[in-house]
Amino acid sequence: MKIRRATKSDKEEVLRFCINTFEWGDYIDQVWDLWYLDRSGILLVAEHEENIIPNERRSLVIAVSHVSLCPDNERIWLEGIRVNPNYRRRSVATQLLSKMISYGKEQGAKEASAMVADTNIASQLMMERNGFQVISKWSYYSIDNIPKIVDKVKKPRSKVATLKDTEMICNYLRRSEVFKSAGETYVNSWRWYPLDLCSSTLTDLIKNEKVLLTGNDPIEGIAIINKDKLWNQKKNNSFQIVYLDAPSVKILEDLITLVINLIHSDNALYDRIQIYSPQTTYVSLALKEVRQEWSEQFLLYRREI
Repeated sequence: MKIRRATKSDKEEVLRFCINTFEWGDYIDQVWDLWYLDRSGILLVAEHEENIIPNERRSLVIAVSHVSLCPDNERIWLEGIRVNPNYRRRSVATQLLSKMISYGKEQGAKEASAMVADTNIASQLMMERNGFQVISKWSYYSIDNIPKIVDKVKKPRSKVATLKDTEMICNYLRRSEVFKSAGETYVNSWRWYPLDLCSSTLTDLIKNEKVLLTGNDPIEGIAIINKDKLWNQKKNNSFQIVYLDAPSVKILEDLITLVINLIHSDNALYDRIQIYSPQTTYVSLALKEVRQEWSEQFLLYRREI
C-alpha cells in the first residue's frame, strides 16, 4: 500500500466509498475541492495494488484523509479519515494517521487534534492506540425550524460584548469549570481551536461582535457566535453558537434568546441554529425548552507530536 497526495482524478473513486458513512450520508463530496486546494495542509489517499483479472494489476484508491496546519502554526487538525469498507481492519487508517502526524512535525507543529463521534468506537480505539487522549466532550445541537421558538423571543439581559468587557470576560473564563471541561477551546468550521486568553484570539472575536455575555460585573454567562458562511452552505442559512457557557438553565436560555433576537434583526436569512457546547446538564435542559431537532456527541482528542 502507498500513501500519497491526492490528485484531481482521485475524487470520483474516493466518493464511491464516502456515501453512507453516517446515517445521513457524508460530507466529503462538499469539502473535497476545498481540501485539495488547501495551502496550509494536504489531502492524502491510500493506494492499493491488486489483481483485477488474471495477469493484470491495477492500483485502487482505498482511503482518504486531510490534515491542516492551524492558524497559530503550533497545531495540526486531522479530519476526514475514510477507508473503503472492503479494506478495513488492515491498519490503513493508522498509516494515514502516521503520515498526517509526520506532516505536522515537518511543519514544526507541536500538537495534533481531532474530533471523533462518541458512537465511533473503532476510531476511538485507533486514536488511543496512537497516543491520543480525550481532553473534552462536546455536544452538537441543531434547531432547524426557528419559527417554532418565536414565542421565546423577548428582551434578554444579554448583550453583544465590546472591548471594554475584555477583562471581565477573561476573569469569567479563568474561573469557569465549563471552559476547563471544554479543553479551553471553541469551534470554527468544525475545527476546535484553543481560546488562549493571553493571545489576540479573544480580542478579535470581540471586535467582530462574536462574543455575547449575560450580566455585568460580574458576568454570569458567555456565548461565542459565528454568522459566516460555511463550506456546506449554498447560502448563509446557519447561525452558529460555537461556545456556550453558563451556570444555570435560566442564563443559557437568556443567551439563546439574544441569538434569536439577532437572527430576527439581521437582514440575512437564517433557517437553522447550530450549537456546539461542552457537555453539561444545563445545556441539555435549556435546549429541551427550545425544542432542538437534532443532537450528537463528540470527543475531542489531542496528543503531542
